[in-house]
Amino acid sequence: MIGLPIGFTSPLLLLALLALPVLWYLLRLVPPKPRLVRFPPTRLLLEIEPKEETPARTPWWLTALRLLLAALIIIAAAGPLLNPPPATSRTTGAIVLVVDTGWASAAQWQNRLYTANAIIARAESENRPVALLATGRPQKDVSLLRPLEAREQLRLLLPAPHQPNRADILPGLAELMKRQPDASVIWLSDGIDLGDGEAFIAALGERIPAGQLTVISGGTQSALALAGAENNAGALIVKVLRADTNTPANGSVRARDLRGLPLGDAPFSFAIGALETEAKFELPVEIRNDIARLEITGERSAGAVQL
Repeated sequence: MIGLPIGFTSPLLLLALLALPVLWYLLRLVPPKPRLVRFPPTRLLLEIEPKEETPARTPWWLTALRLLLAALIIIAAAGPLLNPPPATSRTTGAIVLVVDTGWASAAQWQNRLYTANAIIARAESENRPVALLATGRPQKDVSLLRPLEAREQLRLLLPAPHQPNRADILPGLAELMKRQPDASVIWLSDGIDLGDGEAFIAALGERIPAGQLTVISGGTQSALALAGAENNAGALIVKVLRADTNTPANGSVRARDLRGLPLGDAPFSFAIGALETEAKFELPVEIRNDIARLEITGERSAGAVQL
């Protein structure tokens, strides 16, 4: 919407905003204030003759506040989504959701689940079945699910401590596309390429017709990883990797002993455009010899830990 990353699951409900001017007019009109009339009853008889009275007016700020509340209720009912997944050009056929479940996906797992649930919600609003494929759990016979069942299957997914071979899901995907040639495939990628990324994308292109594949790799930070450590005479040097330049440019590596107690932190910083850097532990040799575990602070994935 006008450059803002906001979408709605039920955009037609926003048409109710057109009724706000009518609501403004109705809220401005209130019954006249009651008048205090003294008894006796004869005084009541004199007031029997009907008189035309002008309704009192509600203060403009109170009316505006009521209209704002009504507008917020309408917008909430329309189901707003922040950073909605890209919409496919098709609104019929099944939606095949491919989810990377390797170690790199653990870094922002909850954000990926949010995106996947938003895709399933769109399928539900369009009355389309969903097929769920996880790269860490390849299936030969992939079945279509109702959106409610797909949510339950998605809830059971967990990131693996290794990087699965994405090619393992291709046979099941090819068989499904034969049965559902008009299906739209959405790949929720973790952004990690271990050398087979181009081959996997080419294989997807062979099995999926043009215009029916959507790849989502943005919206979440890519994972950081440790690629080994070298204990030199003056320092312990740890190599830190990142998948792309969207990840934070700096951080720290923490060293722990066998009991899990911290022994020290070593900061690291990536140069502009660099995908590799180093963290140095300038500690006494005795303390460095007690290091049993290295981990990137704040990173929750198997790739961010070195034993």
